[in-house]
Amino acid sequence: MPQERRIYGGVKAKVVSVVAISMTLYHILYIGHVFQKFDIYIAAASHAGASLGFVLMLAFLLLPAKKGAPSDKVPWYDIILVILSAFGTGYFFFMSKEMLLRNALPDIGTIDLFIGSLTICLLMEASRRVIGLALPIIATFFIFETIFSNYIPGFFQGRGFSWGSVVKQLYIWDAGIFGMPMYIAATIVIGFIIFASFLRLSGAGEFILDVAFSLFGRFRGGPAKVAVFASAFFGTISGSTSGNAASTGTVTIPMMKKIGYKPHVAAAIEAVASNGGQVMPPVMGAVAFIMCEFLQTSYISVCIAAVLPAILYFSGLLMMVHLEALKQGIEGLPRGNLPSFWKTMLGGWYYLIPILVLIYFLAALQYSPVLAALYALGSLLIILIIIKRGAFFTLLNIIVRAMDSSGRAMLEVGTACAMAGIIIGCVGLSGLGQKLSMGLLSLSGGNLHILLLLTALASFILGMGMTSIPVYIMLVILVAPALIKSGVLPMAAHLFVFYWGLVSFITPPVCIDAFVTSAIAGARPFQTGWQATRFAIVVYIIPFMFVYGPALLLQGAPVKIILAIITSFLGVAALAAGVTGYALTSVNRIERLILIAGALLSIFVGRTSDLIGLGLIAVAIVSQIRRKKILQGRSLSYQEARTAQRGSKPYR
Repeated sequence: MPQERRIYGGVKAKVVSVVAISMTLYHILYIGHVFQKFDIYIAAASHAGASLGFVLMLAFLLLPAKKGAPSDKVPWYDIILVILSAFGTGYFFFMSKEMLLRNALPDIGTIDLFIGSLTICLLMEASRRVIGLALPIIATFFIFETIFSNYIPGFFQGRGFSWGSVVKQLYIWDAGIFGMPMYIAATIVIGFIIFASFLRLSGAGEFILDVAFSLFGRFRGGPAKVAVFASAFFGTISGSTSGNAASTGTVTIPMMKKIGYKPHVAAAIEAVASNGGQVMPPVMGAVAFIMCEFLQTSYISVCIAAVLPAILYFSGLLMMVHLEALKQGIEGLPRGNLPSFWKTMLGGWYYLIPILVLIYFLAALQYSPVLAALYALGSLLIILIIIKRGAFFTLLNIIVRAMDSSGRAMLEVGTACAMAGIIIGCVGLSGLGQKLSMGLLSLSGGNLHILLLLTALASFILGMGMTSIPVYIMLVILVAPALIKSGVLPMAAHLFVFYWGLVSFITPPVCIDAFVTSAIAGARPFQTGWQATRFAIVVYIIPFMFVYGPALLLQGAPVKIILAIITSFLGVAALAAGVTGYALTSVNRIERLILIAGALLSIFVGRTSDLIGLGLIAVAIVSQIRRKKILQGRSLSYQEARTAQRGSKPYR
């Protein structure tokens, strides 16, 4: 997200805080059904309109139009944009039912056309400020394709629609800006954003980091393993990879640098770890709940299917981190500098209660995500009241700051989901989704291997510059149908495009997470991005693994699932060793090729490929054991050999 205005005090700062806190309070009242208790019924689309109104106002108050714009005050033109945002979304909030009735005819009314066009333009500008140019450009392409498709040759050709029809689709009907993506953001996602903000500002963030340091800090590359653990935990709740990278990275990256990791390596590890939080159940950055709606399946089914690939993701990263530390001779932190595990747990065990409450209401009682988040938030507030008794103003300060932070955190998600509504509305009007699916099938010639490569490329490109929720929604509509038509299981198809949409966060040229973490580490962004690609090598392989072998999604016979688990973990370990160049000792070129080949064979399902892959891995392991014995016989470890080769120059 671009840099916010530096509003330190005075009227402007109070206005921003009032808007952010009011936004959070309104959403709590709505998702908690408080309005209904007073016979105030707000339609789903109207609620989405109110939520977007808050988002647009905050965007124009907080984010300047350009880098050279005043950063310590809100200029007159942004004040006008704030007023217009309130007018455009407020008009929809109060007049949505009347607009639906009078626009049942083919032609849209002049007033509705003007206000709808104004709101679309305001959303485009807010998205540019909050997210960047990528998403507005993509949305503009879809709008132009819908209007001028009758002039486009090939399978993109269509009948073409007027601007009035597009505005009606995007602004008035519930298939556009105020449709499902924005409503989910204004209910489920905001619920978890509020919970995560309270959890972080209550002190739970420091507690989780202290627990991670007490468990992993003393091992080789300890802070890097702490980054993996903490990011996996917070990333799954926060719903923002860049936000997670910024929060945990400020602690873990300096610690990694301190024990010997190069700046770009430390930044890359944090970027990959933060990105993985989006695929880790039980929340998956709130995507798990949206996936239930698209697949028409239960929440538990999504979590069960997603858990093993997520574990493979973090297992591969941990293995890479560990082997890199062995290879470079990086030690852990001294025990005396680390917190005691039991003292840390005794001093903050109560922070685990809200998380257990959340999981219990989601998994055991199968409550709706919104209610589960509210109950978890309620339990956290009770805990804060107990532990902060006698410190009323401290508790009040936490609540106010958390509500303020929640409103600001909604900026990125809210604008992205509203922009996703533009894309969905245009696709629904023009039928582009079906055309794109048919085009992919035609280009692949019916070959599943080629189709998967084309789908991965399309998902990667379309996912650039977007957050996880709109990435998933857009790819499911545009790309996933091609995989499903070719015979891929719907669950596997949805997870495949989601994984490949997310890799754009860590892969150049966009690599948003790499830009965030490199700024913290003082490293070059693209160098960090390429290093992150290396550390995340497993994530590029996993989607192919569960498409070819649905047993990795825990579907099928128990024997097949067990075999798939064993071979996949061995394959991930072999791939990590082959890429880092270290296993039991240094890996030579031949062993590296053997390890990578054996790992890649684990992608394909079948007894023959599994046996060949395991055989190759076994050959490499035997070779490693023999070479390690030789080195031990010479009393020369790998690190000593490396030190001798570089003239005893320490690793930095």
